[in-house]
Amino acid sequence: MVALFLRRLRPAWEFTPGLPVWRLHPPVNGRIIGEVRDSEAKRASFFALIAKTGVCLWRDRELHDSWWVAIERVVGDTLVLHGFRSPDFPVPRGVTVVNILTGAVVWSDADWTGDETALANAGVVLSGGESTGEAIFPVAHDRHDPGSAQNVALAKWPIDVVVGPMETADQGDHTVVAAHVKSDRSDDASLKHLLKIHNAETGKILYEDTLVAAAKGVALDAFFIHEGMLFYIRERATLCAVEL
Repeated sequence: MVALFLRRLRPAWEFTPGLPVWRLHPPVNGRIIGEVRDSEAKRASFFALIAKTGVCLWRDRELHDSWWVAIERVVGDTLVLHGFRSPDFPVPRGVTVVNILTGAVVWSDADWTGDETALANAGVVLSGGESTGEAIFPVAHDRHDPGSAQNVALAKWPIDVVVGPMETADQGDHTVVAAHVKSDRSDDASLKHLLKIHNAETGKILYEDTLVAAAKGVALDAFFIHEGMLFYIRERATLCAVEL
């Protein structure tokens, strides 16, 4: 009877940057960094949000290089980006250091190849201010494994429609599950990538969303949890946060 009164969950906030989201860095100092890319124009940009509220600190910032750029690390209030030696030789070269609070570039060096001393000599302090809680990433399960039947949430998914591994993560009384399922149409080879939040004890669904309506294949690492907040991307376009 208790399951009848379980609270349905809903998004705490959503953020749509206007371009496909390629990567999220788990929150550090309560702020989340995202990377978006325009594949046709070959342009990459970044944004920073307050993780709990979704308030945007800055967005649409093209930093270091218009395309050949990646997140090196996030420490405290500092975002470090690196470039590449060349498009056909993806070895890091060049660095840009960004103040996360403002989005301003505080230092850059086109010839940097990973020398920490060069950062220190430039006055870049990369210590302290790490995240106050570890991010929880999903674990992949084989739905056909008999052991999966012991997981109430996994057992709620029809075994004959699931394609590839299922991903789960537990947070308190909640189990988050993501899986790819076959289309209802026999002439449709695409997959639906679905996300559901179950009560860990009863399996009752408290929240559900479609990550990708027509996926061409199986993709993992669909979400992560940080300090009781679930983060995932819907249709590669919208960052969603759900408080668990």
